[in-house]
This record gives sequence, structure tokens and C-alpha cells, in this order.
Amino acid sequence: MVSSNILTDIFWYGSIALEALLALRIAVGRFWRRYPRFSAFVVALGMESLVLALVRAHDAALYGQVWIVSRVVALTLEALAVLEIFSLWVANFRGIESFGRKLFLGLVSAGLIAVLATLPLDLRRGGWVLGYQITSVLNRVTHLFLAVCLAMMLVFFSYFGAPVALNLRRHAWVTLIFLATTAMAYLGVTVAHEFVWANLLLPAVSFLCLVGWLAAFRRGQDIRVKTILSPEELVEYRATEALNGRLQRWSDRITLRGMLGLQ
Repeated sequence: MVSSNILTDIFWYGSIALEALLALRIAVGRFWRRYPRFSAFVVALGMESLVLALVRAHDAALYGQVWIVSRVVALTLEALAVLEIFSLWVANFRGIESFGRKLFLGLVSAGLIAVLATLPLDLRRGGWVLGYQITSVLNRVTHLFLAVCLAMMLVFFSYFGAPVALNLRRHAWVTLIFLATTAMAYLGVTVAHEFVWANLLLPAVSFLCLVGWLAAFRRGQDIRVKTILSPEELVEYRATEALNGRLQRWSDRITLRGMLGLQ
């Protein structure tokens, strides 16, 4: 029977190879032009995995320090990649695009600032050990927050939305699976203290989702799918566009000058 350590290594080193392959696919297929933030996330994820693999067997303390720093960078790019999906998706709705971006960016920024603001105080007392624990919690809450936002977006646009490019649709669903399962794994680390299970699940999730992303991006499928609307659907779509316009005008008034009644 194969031990969990061997399976973890297989998934981990296999993920490094898949990250390099995915980065190559994005570059050759020129998908980075449409998905620059996701492309940056893939490169950062690959560099993080490679550096951690190099220091893993030599210095456990250095491994933890590199992991903490690289996680902050990776989570920032991951949040930007999810925001990129949101922006590309809502681009089908001219009225809601600006409002949706402001709302989503505000929530992500507020959450990250609140969490990151506490790290310096904790590091002064507990050093890198406490920093490792805080970073694990940060991983959990960030992945959970992004997964909930992305899931709600997909549910909303499955009912109200217009067709989108197949690449974007597949990319969004693979990203949702990645975020949700990673959040579950870190929940096991931070709450249940199931380190063996989580250490196996995390690289396994990365491995499978990297395979999913490799299959998601295909040439010629970044064009929005067209559909024929019935008269009833056309009326509903126009009503939605009118609502989007009102949301846009309301969003434009949510400024300090607007709230003060200034022009």
C-alpha cells in the first residue's frame, strides 16, 4: 500500500511539472493577453512550488519562512485572478460592470487589509511559528471568501446572465473548485488539526485543478457565445439592462462628494 507521504510527493512534484506546462500553454496560446492576472498567478504558483521543493529537504525553518512570504504574494495574485474572472464575466452587462467591480474590489481589499494589519503584531511575539499559524488561517479565509463570491456570481449569472466564452466559463468553474477544496483543506489544518489529511489533499487539489485548467483553455473559444432570444426573453433582458443602468447611476453617486451633495 502506498503511504500518504509518497502520494503527497507524487502530487507535489507532479503539480510543479503541470504548473510549468500550464504556463507554457498560456504563453504559446497567447491566453495571457486575455487573462494577465491569472497568468501571473500561475507563474507565482510555479515559482513558489519550485523554491519550496528546493529548500524543503535542507532547512525546515527556512521552508516555513519562504512559505509565509510566498503565500502572501500568491494569495494577492489569486484574489486579482478571481476579480479578473468577475470583470470579464460582467463585461456582458454594460450597466452593472462598474458597480460590480467597485463592490467586489472593496470587499476583497477590506478583508485583506484587516487580516494583514494584524500580522506584524503577532510576529513580534511568536515569531515565525505564530506567523505560520496566522498564514494558515489567512489561506483558509481568503480561499473561502473568494469561493463564496465566485459561487454567488456563477449562480447569479446562470439565471440572469448572457452567454460567455467557453474558456471563461470552464476557467471559472475550475477556479471555484480550486478555491472551495483548498479552503476545506486549510479548515482541516486550522480547526481540526488534521495535518496528514490536509498535506495530502492540498497537493492533490492543485494537481487535479491544474489538469482542469490545461483542459479549460482552448484556441478559438474566447469569443462570446451567441444565442437567439425569444420575444419574452428579450423583454426580460431589456428590463435587466434597465436595472443595470439604474445600478450604474446609483454606483456613480456613492462617492464622498456625492454623499455631501457636491458636484
